[in-house]
Amino acid sequence: MSKSCNILAVDDDALNRGVIERIVARKGHKVTLASGGKEALQKIREGRFDLVLLDIMMPDVDGVDVLKSIRQSHSMSALPVIMVSALDDSEKVVELLDLGANDYITKPIDAKVLQARVSTQLEVATQHRKIRNLSEDAKRRNKLLLNLFGRYVTEDVARNLVSSPRASEIGSQLEEVTLLFADIRGFSDTTERLGPEKVVTLLNNFYDVMIDVVEKFNGTIDKLMGDEMLVTFGVPKTRDDDVERALACALSMQLAMRDVNERNKARRLPELQLGIGVNTGEVMVGNVGSEKHASFSVVGKEVNLAASLEAQAEGGEILISEATFMGGGLEVWIDGKRELHPKGFGHGVMAYRLTGMDGKYKLSLNPDEVSVSDLPTDLPTGLNDD
Repeated sequence: MSKSCNILAVDDDALNRGVIERIVARKGHKVTLASGGKEALQKIREGRFDLVLLDIMMPDVDGVDVLKSIRQSHSMSALPVIMVSALDDSEKVVELLDLGANDYITKPIDAKVLQARVSTQLEVATQHRKIRNLSEDAKRRNKLLLNLFGRYVTEDVARNLVSSPRASEIGSQLEEVTLLFADIRGFSDTTERLGPEKVVTLLNNFYDVMIDVVEKFNGTIDKLMGDEMLVTFGVPKTRDDDVERALACALSMQLAMRDVNERNKARRLPELQLGIGVNTGEVMVGNVGSEKHASFSVVGKEVNLAASLEAQAEGGEILISEATFMGGGLEVWIDGKRELHPKGFGHGVMAYRLTGMDGKYKLSLNPDEVSVSDLPTDLPTGLNDD
């Protein structure tokens, strides 16, 4: 090891201290001397050392107690300690190693052996520091990646991508997911009357509020597409309450439109209305694309059904599929149903207009709401069938 290091040599015998100093200094190291345990501990508190050569038998504080004190504040890699003693007792050596000594050397001191063991311990300590620095650097990089990914995916997805080597591979797997599509109604007509800057402000107002709502219910934002967003529940990990959280999120998003429109009004921007569709089913979840460019997404006809439900929802409405309606075992409130015939389905599917829910979240779009359990079995159709 060519780097000059600071070494503390502790021995109550002046002759031994001088011998150790000369041997170690030949390798270019700076040697500080201490004549006893108390002085050694004081110097360690006041200075910075790379290694300690510590005698065992000393009159004030013996080497064993000094070693114990050192290990209370310094790890074996942070401050290596080589014990030096005239005792050649294997049991004593084992005891000292158990207490945190890095190595042991006997007197009379062999110069080459001492130099070799000092060099070895300094090199080990250097490698430990490099590993520790690499670990800290990796933590900083991971934090940066999480912060960057956090702008485009949720924290759970970001952590999965950063921590798992296979998470970025192209491919997908079948999972049951609850999907929520939300779209601003009449946005194209609205933007025709506004300049580009106002359109961006309008969207930022909308997403500032909506993303907070999604995060509150631990949803995963799959896509933001202009005035439309796709949120999934069950990605990257499924939970027993995926459906419940998705419905609570949908209701909260509609309720949060009041806040969005208050912001818009303060900036003299038009009011907005939101249509939402929610569906539950098996979809392919994973990285879609090529090795050069891919996105973490969900694919399948159930995604298309969620989009169809959203497309049929009017401003202020939430349409949910029968799978979502029946799958959560929840007490929800609806005020109508209708049959849809979306593309890719060989049969009609029922859509229910959600207006509230009981249970953990207790949310409602209407001030006076009744439970679905109080409604007749033959629910009235509250939507137009055109």
